[in-house]
Amino acid sequence: MHDLLNKLLTPFLLSLLVSLGIGLIVGMEREFENLSGKEHFAGLRGFAMMSILGCVVTFLAVELNINILLVVIPGVFLFISVFHFSKIQKENFGIVTELSLVLVFFLGVLSGLHYIREALAVAVIVSSLLTLKTKFRETIGRITKEELFAFIKFIILSLLLLPFLPDKNYGPDGIINPRSIGFVVVIVSSLSFVGYFIIKFYGAEKGVLFTGFFGGTFSSTAVTWVFSARSKENENLSMQYATGIIIACTVMFARVLIVAALFNIIVFKWLLLPCGLMILGSSVVAFILKRKTASQKTSNLIQLGNPLELSSAFLFGIQYVVITLFVYYANIYLGTKGLLITGFISGLADVDAINISMSKLSLVQINPSMAAIVILLAILSNTIFKLGVSYIKGSKKLRKQVLIGLTPSIIIALLGIAGIYLKATFT
Repeated sequence: MHDLLNKLLTPFLLSLLVSLGIGLIVGMEREFENLSGKEHFAGLRGFAMMSILGCVVTFLAVELNINILLVVIPGVFLFISVFHFSKIQKENFGIVTELSLVLVFFLGVLSGLHYIREALAVAVIVSSLLTLKTKFRETIGRITKEELFAFIKFIILSLLLLPFLPDKNYGPDGIINPRSIGFVVVIVSSLSFVGYFIIKFYGAEKGVLFTGFFGGTFSSTAVTWVFSARSKENENLSMQYATGIIIACTVMFARVLIVAALFNIIVFKWLLLPCGLMILGSSVVAFILKRKTASQKTSNLIQLGNPLELSSAFLFGIQYVVITLFVYYANIYLGTKGLLITGFISGLADVDAINISMSKLSLVQINPSMAAIVILLAILSNTIFKLGVSYIKGSKKLRKQVLIGLTPSIIIALLGIAGIYLKATFT
């Protein structure tokens, strides 16, 4: 059956089908616009035929002569230009349909060149942009000038400056990488920036919970840093921000288990009980806090502050570098005997790094139980560090809730370390 399908579905027929699908995807949106009273000179059939034209012309150019494609491309532009100028005569100055037709033609060309996945990805993006036109207009209508400048600064930082930072290793043993540090700064900035707009458009509860959960998948420390600073800007949202921090920590505990399982299933088994209890405990606290905040009317009290806290993000980057250097020199001067101390210190910066390192090391050099103890020490120090961040940068109300939320995890981590040590010693 598979061989028969391959014989029937030749590379050209596959490209043709993909081109047809692309034309239908984009053309359907334009056809819907026509039905809603906003007439366009091209609809479902026009877009499908333009995409197929791109595919067929590319096939002929590859098989016969590349000049065929070079001749047809100006013809397509001329064809679309005629319709555009006829629209201008009717005082219709929109150009979206014309640009969409050009894109669809070139997506047909991509399909003809067998860049199937790339063509489909662009088609989905184009159709999404067309469909979300009304939503974009509503959103832009609610954005202030300060928020627009913040958006421009964020784009400059993440898309223009970050790629040009040198991806080279400097310092002792090459532990300092400018692009990695820049990436840390962008992560913190994006949490602050995206969280700001989610709260603005969807409300405090949804915005904080969403940002806390997804932020926790890569850096619960960054979430704590950003949310603590935000709580001082608007103390009315302190409970919500505290909930977001606890959710991010819950995700971090789950992430520790997943990473350990990927590298050493025995270490995962040692960590399962303490980390499972931490996940359960922090989830219960987060649920209780969410219930408390659900009844609060905060929409008229929200003062969101600065959309992009660059100074806070850069300070976090500096702290990241300092702790990285501290961990490096602690390893040198403490050696293997200082493994536990090193684990505790490294947790101040990042849990994933020590988790991966210990899980891999336990395969060849140390006992899995010792690896689990070091990882729990890293979790312990990271949790204590986040408590310190909330006390230094957060509001009074946030400090109290974070302390209540994270204290059970600290106790469980300590009991887990003692339990693993005793079990490993007497078995």
